[in-house]
Amino acid sequence: MITHIEELSLNAWAALQTMVYDGWIIRFAEGYTKRANSVNPLYTSSIPIEEKLHYCENLYRSRNLPVVCKICPLFTQANWMKNYLPVVIKKSL
Repeated sequence: MITHIEELSLNAWAALQTMVYDGWIIRFAEGYTKRANSVNPLYTSSIPIEEKLHYCENLYRSRNLPVVCKICPLFTQANWMKNYLPVVIKKSL
């Protein structure tokens, strides 16, 4: 149910470019809004989080945009906050 709502939300606020990377939806809209320029981890993935974060950082850096990760309830249930958020915070400092 949550995944479906997140998908509807992404479709309602369209980005100019969208790509899927190992279960993460990566969106670009030339920096106009954070929602349309964000990483959205929605689906199961297999690549280590640090590697995926590095990949996303490079994508956004090449477009002169900050990395914005949308956190939804799906990932608090799957230890996402415990495993991923400290990496994001460390990278932000």
